[in-house]
Order: sequence, then C-alpha cells, then structure tokens
Amino acid sequence: MLNHTFLSRLFLIGLGVVGLYTTASGLAPKEVSLIPCVFHSLTDLVCPGCGMTRACIALVQGQFGAAWGYHPFSFLIVGLAIGMALFPLWLKNIWARCSPVTQNVIAIGGIVLCLSIWIHKLWT
Repeated sequence: MLNHTFLSRLFLIGLGVVGLYTTASGLAPKEVSLIPCVFHSLTDLVCPGCGMTRACIALVQGQFGAAWGYHPFSFLIVGLAIGMALFPLWLKNIWARCSPVTQNVIAIGGIVLCLSIWIHKLWT
C-alpha cells in the first residue's frame, strides 16, 4: 500500500542513489536531467518547481548554496521527507494539533512563497 511514509522513504532512497551516482561519476546537478518538465516544454517558461531536481541532487552532494540557487524549497521538501520517513506519527500528531486556521495559513503561505519564487525566476 502506498502511504506518505513509504513514498517519503522511496523518495529518499532514490535521491540517495542518484546523488551517489552523480557524485561518483562527477556529474554536476545542472548536468542531470531526470524528468522533462512538460510546462517548460509547452510554454518555454520555467515552472514553479523548475530546479527542484537539481536542487535536491545538490543537497545530497553537499552543495547547499547551489541547492538554494536552484530552488530554495528543496530544503523544505527534503526535510519533510526525512521527517515523514523517520518520524511519521510525530509529524502527523503535530499537524493534527494545529487548528484548521493554522493549517490553512501554513498551506496558503507555502503556495504564496512558491509562487513568489516562481515570479522572481521569471523576471531574472
């Protein structure tokens, strides 16, 4: 059965394998193209998630500045994946203790931040 914990662990294992491969082969994160972006292919514009794969690979390789430059949310994504893989009940309990208003503020805040990063990337 696919659940959040399993998917988080699978993501981290895959990221670790790709990170080890790219490090061993001397590939820089910018040279890796695992998943073509459909939005970018159709519009020739970056999408809100463009750079996330390169950022996650840079994180695994210890290139934190490069990871931040590719996509700042990579720290959040990898951090949440580690938390969900290692401490799923603890994270679920923390989220459940938040009021619906707090949950909405966190979700909307994340969306606004992601869109802000996207707009910034469009203009730079």
